[in-house]
Amino acid sequence: MYGYHNRIARVNLTEGKVTYEELPDEVIRRFIGGKGLGYYLIYREVPPGTDPLSPANKFVFAPGGMTGLVPGSSKVIAVSKSPETRLISDSSGGDAFGPKLKGHFDALVIEGKSKGPVYLYVHDGKVEILPAEHLWGRGNYEVAREIWREHPKASIALTGPAGEKLSRIANVIYDTERASGRGGLGAVLGSKRVKAVVVEPGTKPGVANPGEFQRLWNEFYNEFATNPKYEHTRSYGTTDALRSAASLGMSPAYNFSRPYVPDELASKLAGDEVKKYEIEPEWFVHGKSCPIKCARYVEVEYKGKKVHVKPEYESIAMLGAATGVFNFPAVAYFNWLVNNLGLDSIATGATIGWLFEMVERNLISEDEIGFTVRGFGDEEAEEKLIRLMAERKGFGAVLADGVKRACERLGRGCHLAVHVKGMEAPAWDPRGRRTYALSYATADVGASHLRGWPRPHQLPNQGPAKELVPSLIEDRDESYITDMLGTCKFVPYKLEDLARLYSLVTGEEWTVEELRKRAWGVESIARIHNALDWVTPPLDDVIPPRWWEPEPDGPAEGNAAFIDHNDFLEARREFYRLRGWDEELGVPLPETMDELGLPEFREDAKRALEVVGKRREFRSQ
Repeated sequence: MYGYHNRIARVNLTEGKVTYEELPDEVIRRFIGGKGLGYYLIYREVPPGTDPLSPANKFVFAPGGMTGLVPGSSKVIAVSKSPETRLISDSSGGDAFGPKLKGHFDALVIEGKSKGPVYLYVHDGKVEILPAEHLWGRGNYEVAREIWREHPKASIALTGPAGEKLSRIANVIYDTERASGRGGLGAVLGSKRVKAVVVEPGTKPGVANPGEFQRLWNEFYNEFATNPKYEHTRSYGTTDALRSAASLGMSPAYNFSRPYVPDELASKLAGDEVKKYEIEPEWFVHGKSCPIKCARYVEVEYKGKKVHVKPEYESIAMLGAATGVFNFPAVAYFNWLVNNLGLDSIATGATIGWLFEMVERNLISEDEIGFTVRGFGDEEAEEKLIRLMAERKGFGAVLADGVKRACERLGRGCHLAVHVKGMEAPAWDPRGRRTYALSYATADVGASHLRGWPRPHQLPNQGPAKELVPSLIEDRDESYITDMLGTCKFVPYKLEDLARLYSLVTGEEWTVEELRKRAWGVESIARIHNALDWVTPPLDDVIPPRWWEPEPDGPAEGNAAFIDHNDFLEARREFYRLRGWDEELGVPLPETMDELGLPEFREDAKRALEVVGKRREFRSQ
């Protein structure tokens, strides 16, 4: 099939063998690539109930259907069963890893467990398993430098020390600055003793209509690179977003307790302040790369240590505003530190912010922590906690697996822990946007800001949440589609553009409706698998107590995430109904799977309905 190699590489670490399989066109047509293909493989090969840190779990790197082919299409999607949530979880990453992997395979499946540390070397359409004892225990920046000395043209996916220690909030770092950050997927690679995956450039798959495709490629690139309406993003990337979030009452400031902060304070971690430190490092490659650059290298000096890092909004907000630290050099250094150690910046900031609020409320003592923590704004304590979490030492062992497990281990503070299904919330408080909390509540992976934004932007008390559910679903589908095609959400393609480009790539006619159908199907199989595992949707599709508290001040003052609990229940029921799921149980109906052209999932849907019905009855007693 044009645009693909129709090949999957499978690495069995237990046996030390690599095999190669044909990827049928029919599977591609139904699941496209990226998130879709990754979910299909994990659904088929990792049964519900599998321990995420056992050899039975599997890890998939899947570039999207157009990764490396169109402007702004750098994405690879990492998919596995999450150690943090026990759900099928995906997390996208940028940089060159996805396009280079696309030059060899449509997916790389890693299974089993190696006896000792290894790295995988992908080159010339094959994979080698090589020893990595000499790299184990070392930070990502040091490991990357060493690998690049031997393989200067390669792109690298890295497991940091946190992943080696099986932190359930460990991430996968690409080329030192990008991450598949959510869900603790770095711990899966750590459990398999995989230190790195090193990918050399391969052969880009051909497209069906190269002349028209190249014409459109140039047209879109020039539009995105020169149109004045994208100038703010081209200039600041995502770094100015804290000012927007704070002005809307949607920031995560002080563990989401004060979502509105004045602009003069938000500006200390945003926009022009960040640009003061911006550099163009000597290893930057000139030429046509992404036309919408969401991140820039900065150089900061903190406590005598000079570092280069590429901060983005989520990391800045969660390692800064959420912990009450409004000092950019400190926050940029923390960003560098979590990259080096392989920790998810969102989960790390959320967990430390929660601890700081516990200290402020006198809910935990200095003796329990083991050293002095002053609460919000304590830079010294934040740095120390990041290191201890990655090392799983001292009080860091309490925090190393995320905020849900931390509050459960302490037996208190869970009412202050901001998460959904065990995944920490990202840097957007939903009390500033009508119906947005429903996106968090129903997302396949737990709290994610990449699972649909309702339109228009209104406050929760401006009308029933139910009214905006159709727009939430539309946007969720669009997010899934970009994750299946491998394009970036910040590159402003319309769905019609993507359908046209994908048609030119494959030589087959694709419509927006067909793409949406594929997205709907992928969400539905994720829901079935998670329901057969442990999720009881009507009892677990909920939001944390914090978001039921009215905002204390700012433009969203007095707003909770919904008008009241009934407003939430009506919106959730409407979401289930429009998705073709049982309105009370939140599980896809068997006939919906037939309608989506996925009849082989019909019996699993039927069984999931029965399982969830019984589980709901038991839990409600």
